[in-house]
Amino acid sequence: MEKDINKEEEKLRITLNGNNPFNVPPAYFENLHGKIMDQINTLPDFSKNSQINPFSVPDGYFENLPSIVSENILTRKSKLELWLSSIQRPRIAIPIAFATLILLAGLFFYKQSSVSNMPVQQLTAEDLSNSNFIQSIDEDFFVEVLAEQTSDNSDESIEQYLIDNNIEINQIENKL
Repeated sequence: MEKDINKEEEKLRITLNGNNPFNVPPAYFENLHGKIMDQINTLPDFSKNSQINPFSVPDGYFENLPSIVSENILTRKSKLELWLSSIQRPRIAIPIAFATLILLAGLFFYKQSSVSNMPVQQLTAEDLSNSNFIQSIDEDFFVEVLAEQTSDNSDESIEQYLIDNNIEINQIENKL
C-alpha cells in the first residue's frame, strides 16, 4: 500500500515538474487582515441610506382598491362560462364529439353482443325421459324442492286434485 502511495507521489512530481501549484505569495497571511478591513471600510454606510424608502404607492391606491376589486369581479366571466366558450371552439368540440360517438357506439355494440339470440328449444316428455341427467338426480332433491314450494295443501285441494285426475285410492295404495 505504501509502495502505491509512493508511486503516485512520484507520478505527481513528474507531472508538475517540481512546481507546487498551491504556493502562497510571501507575507500573504500577515497582510490579509489589513486587506479585509480596507474592503469593509469601502462599503457604503447602510444606516444612513435606510432613511430613504425605495418603494412607493400611488396616491389614493388603498382608497380606490375596493372599487377596483369589485369591478374586476363583476367583469370577470365565471369559470363555467369560460369552459363552455372554450368547448365551442372547433378544435376542441370536434374531438369531444368524436370521442362521444365512439363511446356510444362501443356501448351499443357491447349491449348487442351481450344479448344472446339463441333459439329457444322446446323440450318434450320423451326428451326428458331419455335424458340421463334427470335419471342421475337423487329423488331427495325433488322431495326438497316440492317441500319448499308454497302451495295450498288443504284436504279440499288434495281431494279436488284426485277427482280432477281420476285417481282412486287403490292406485295410491299400490304405489306405496
